[in-house]
Amino acid sequence: MYRIGVIGAVTSTAVTLQALVAHDFEVVGVLGHEPSNSESVSGWFNLRELSNELSVPFEGFQRINEHKHIQWMLDKKPDIIFAIGFSQLLSSEWLAMPALGCIGFHPTNLPKGRGRAPLAWIVLSEREGAACFFLMGEGADDGPIFVKEPFFLSETDDARSTQRLILDATKVALDNWLPNLKAGVWNPVPQDESSASWFGKRSPVDGCINWQLPAQEIDLLIKASTHPHPGAYTFLKRQKMLIWESFAVYTLPIKGVVGRILLHDQSSGFLVQCGIGHLWIRVYSTEDGVVPKIGDKLGFDVEEEIYKLWQTIKSSQ
Repeated sequence: MYRIGVIGAVTSTAVTLQALVAHDFEVVGVLGHEPSNSESVSGWFNLRELSNELSVPFEGFQRINEHKHIQWMLDKKPDIIFAIGFSQLLSSEWLAMPALGCIGFHPTNLPKGRGRAPLAWIVLSEREGAACFFLMGEGADDGPIFVKEPFFLSETDDARSTQRLILDATKVALDNWLPNLKAGVWNPVPQDESSASWFGKRSPVDGCINWQLPAQEIDLLIKASTHPHPGAYTFLKRQKMLIWESFAVYTLPIKGVVGRILLHDQSSGFLVQCGIGHLWIRVYSTEDGVVPKIGDKLGFDVEEEIYKLWQTIKSSQ
């Protein structure tokens, strides 16, 4: 029977841990990320509580490559380590520790979409993905694959619903694969390097809306940036306005200035003119509870703001 170690931080880590226990693997220890501010980690899961419920030894970490954490897991003599759902890179000591190797997870259709922020990029551009478990090496998400379970997004799926699709696919992948792993089958399939592609880092500032873009592009940005992410945003009366839910339309017989609110509807929300088409803003939040009204213009007119700033500077001289 394999001795299994688990490292992670998020819901997919919890799903993996639960599946390993359900399939009667010997989980010898869990290292769970316990950040100083858990709200800053998208999808963070309290693995300490789950490990206690499952009677699995647990230790929390902030920096996974500290010697004390490496030694803690080394003492457990794992044959396999599942490192699922955290952004810190494992040192070579981790990769060399387990007798068989470290297994990672990525939710894109590998070899496509290696790298950072896969959830946001899936929603923003790919509209499909796969729950992939692979043998980790020195590269990013490039190891041979044990199992791949695809999933596909509908027109209305956003980051929150896509996260559920990922978890559902993860459960299916584990249930299909773990019986074979338990039977000693170890035959990961190398990735096709000629088809590889990569995603880059995304930051909260990347959620800033450019109203000159077509409505559909803005709608996808909002869907990619919504919970569990920090949200797409614009500005209303010089205050930040977060937009959580929207939908694009192209058939309305109305035209206005780009970025200006044209209509209000009780069920659909506020209608905004985009570079091409219109966007209904259905769910939003603003600083100090500022409410958007018909005629308000979202965002900043940069040249106008620079002029006002220059006037202020001149008057103070």
